[in-house]
Amino acid sequence: MKNKLRRMLKTTENEPTASPSTNEAQKTTAEQTAWLDRGADILTFEDEWIVRLDHRYALEEKHGHRSYAEVFESLQLPHPPLALDVPLEQVIFFDTETTGLKGTGTTIFLLGFARFEKGQLLMRQYFLPHPHYEAALYHHFLHDIGEDVRFITYNGKSFDWPQIKTRHVFVRERVPRLPKVGHLDLLHVCRRMFKGLYDSFRLTAMEERIGFERTDDLPGFLAPMHYFQYVEHQNPAIMEGVLEHHLHDCLTLVSLYDECNRLVTHRQEAASRVRENIGIWLADLGIHEQSAEHFGQADELTADGWLRQGRLYKKLQQHEKANTCFEKSNTYEGFIELAKWAEHIAKQPSVAYDYTERAKRLLENRQLLASRRERLFAELNHRSLRLQRKCRE
Repeated sequence: MKNKLRRMLKTTENEPTASPSTNEAQKTTAEQTAWLDRGADILTFEDEWIVRLDHRYALEEKHGHRSYAEVFESLQLPHPPLALDVPLEQVIFFDTETTGLKGTGTTIFLLGFARFEKGQLLMRQYFLPHPHYEAALYHHFLHDIGEDVRFITYNGKSFDWPQIKTRHVFVRERVPRLPKVGHLDLLHVCRRMFKGLYDSFRLTAMEERIGFERTDDLPGFLAPMHYFQYVEHQNPAIMEGVLEHHLHDCLTLVSLYDECNRLVTHRQEAASRVRENIGIWLADLGIHEQSAEHFGQADELTADGWLRQGRLYKKLQQHEKANTCFEKSNTYEGFIELAKWAEHIAKQPSVAYDYTERAKRLLENRQLLASRRERLFAELNHRSLRLQRKCRE
């Protein structure tokens, strides 16, 4: 293919001056040849073409502090709430680069994924050389990923996948339909697991957790400018920094998923605050036994952590443990829970009244919306009056 393209480029001195259409064909051929020289594949569809670049990594290689072999093993562990219900080869770590943020005028010019395949990690990128070749882009991408996949992304639920669905509408009569997709967005995972530990949850900020540091990285906000320059000049060198940035984004997803998975399955590796956050997350998902285990192994908890652990024990009807947690939380919410227990379970209205009054004092020092503060005080005053009547009976 490469030699054929080069033969097409050759001209002789005796040939007449080329027509504009001939010049355009030669320009396109030169553009494709430049990509071939960089090890890319040229994929055609109807009268369109795109660029596909593959990188394959042995399992012994690393992106961060763990090898891909360790990631491969980690992916096969039981790991709620990060479980994926498809074979490993159908799990793809996916990211895109676009010409803007959102809207029908935004074009995806680079999309790609990493996945384990044939004992290696395959990193595959699809580049759109000209904006009007989108049918070729989605034809080959959708054909390659199959009909049932699980995406692991970073902010992909609200950006990448909706954008794909928007652009697919324009070419859906010519390309395969969108696959059945499950989706795990690691942005939401990291916000749950690392709450209170980071000021920013940008993907590059999370890379310190996996032991990876970028050098001479092209900032993502410059990617559209480079793409527009490429469309004008058709020089693959313009896209080198963008391609490398995108490649690192996808590989980071592989290692970051492994990091989050191990913190769930190997509690001893997690810091106390992370164990607390995971405990709260599991409790919200109704995974009570594992939630209690994460809470129990935390060295210390925040006020919210004690409160959430207390509510978990209350749900499990372990009232003594729950009350201890509510006391340690030292929050108005905790003392409201204690007042409920004293009134309705222990049948001690005087104790319940004391807890209610303590809740009111703590509520005075909380920064809340005025409407919510008024409602809470009204509820607590109503409870106090009821308990006073009970004490007199």
